[in-house]
Amino acid sequence: MQLTNAINILLYTNDCVTVPEFGSFIINKFSSIYDENKGKFYPPSRRVSFNSKIKSNDGLIANFISKELGISYEDAVKKVHTEVVSWKKILNEESLVLKNIGELSYNADENIVFAPDLDSNHFLGSFGLPTIYYKKKLTNESTYNKSTLKKYNDLKANNSESKVPEFIKYAAAMVLIISATFFFNNEYEKYSFQQKILLEQENRQRTIERVENAIFDFGSIPAIELKVNLKSNKYHIIAGAFGVKSNADKLYKNLLTKGYNPTKLPLNDKGLIPISFDNFSNRKDAVVALRQLQASENKDAWIFVLE
Repeated sequence: MQLTNAINILLYTNDCVTVPEFGSFIINKFSSIYDENKGKFYPPSRRVSFNSKIKSNDGLIANFISKELGISYEDAVKKVHTEVVSWKKILNEESLVLKNIGELSYNADENIVFAPDLDSNHFLGSFGLPTIYYKKKLTNESTYNKSTLKKYNDLKANNSESKVPEFIKYAAAMVLIISATFFFNNEYEKYSFQQKILLEQENRQRTIERVENAIFDFGSIPAIELKVNLKSNKYHIIAGAFGVKSNADKLYKNLLTKGYNPTKLPLNDKGLIPISFDNFSNRKDAVVALRQLQASENKDAWIFVLE
């Protein structure tokens, strides 16, 4: 699995994905916006930014690649390091493009500059919503100067008592017809655009409903009684995850005996019961504890963020 693909997948469920010795890709949430210069409507999104100063290994990417490829944590760390070396080499010569994430390059001060891919969206709630193109129609306005106005007033004074020729009447009628045609065409364009927006909204809702049904309709699942000890701290260091409740209970009791503060987390999307060593209110404390536990207890321990 390429490093870029791993980052892309992790950004859907994590607000910060750190690439060791390179930097962190951070998620920022935005509502729907309109870019007047490009003539685009963008749906609600989770856009990516980059911080080159946050680059300490928190184990997230390495653990993910280790599980996906079925390799050891140490081998996964080596793969990430090899890819980072390749990225830095490319950056020294040209810009680095990460598909569906953005483009990185050095500025004149030798600092990394990141331009996000605005056509990519890591927000599952906007799945299936396309970018809508719409350009405002420019209209011409007629203007006049003082000289033109004077000629018009003189002409009007000279002809105020004369009979209006028939051809002028026809010309005036033609102007009215053209003006009315332009007005109705303009109104029809507005109406067509509004109908297109309504159709897009209906298609978006149907798409979201199909995705929700495809993901969450598992049928009837036997109820499992779990004693869950949830705290307000959302950063959990995972010691293991089990499909058999007795195995999860065994690890939980073992961690209690060792003096840890374990937690039984709810069933995850793979049907497993995660057990954590401890939990923390902020990521910094969790990362410090993670490094200690990986060195002393479990090299495959990783951080799970409980929303």
